[in-house]
Amino acid sequence: YDMLMDYPALMFAIFVYVITTIIFMLNLLIAQLNCSYQATYQDMLGFARLNRGKIVAETMPSVPKGRWERFIGQLRLDDRVEFGEGDIGLAGGVQVFESASANITTVDMIRRFGGSTSQAAQWPQEDAAGDDEEDRFDRIEKLIEKAMKRMTSSKGSKKKGAAGESSQGQGSSDQVEDSAGSAQEQEQSGDS
Repeated sequence: YDMLMDYPALMFAIFVYVITTIIFMLNLLIAQLNCSYQATYQDMLGFARLNRGKIVAETMPSVPKGRWERFIGQLRLDDRVEFGEGDIGLAGGVQVFESASANITTVDMIRRFGGSTSQAAQWPQEDAAGDDEEDRFDRIEKLIEKAMKRMTSSKGSKKKGAAGESSQGQGSSDQVEDSAGSAQEQEQSGDS
């Protein structure tokens, strides 16, 4: 140590190396503890489910048969579960209602076709004419969502910046007009 005092550059380099090593090792320890905690948490959830299943299996023999049959009857597993209004789905399920804002979907993922369900019958051809308009509406909707996000984020930066201008010097309304204009140009170029 006394010899290092004579060479301040070497002393500085050793201190930087030691401090960097300590920080790296502490970060590595934190990462390992985090991974260990996640694995332990997953195991805990699995054991809790197994324990709950064991309790249910142990309690089932003590439930009277009539009460069990009433419970199964109240579940109405023989009734078809309705996906939407007038859209009758499959039997054997339990319908759970949720608010419309919980999982927002703008595109319906279930496509229904009328006619025979025979495997020998071909699927009907989809009309591509309506898809162009739907694609346009989807693009416009996405542009509006982006513009709304920009406007809400620029409101937060109004307090910091001058009069809500972005870093490029344009206001958020100018950006919305530019994006709407570019969307119209894309549609016109796609039509020709």
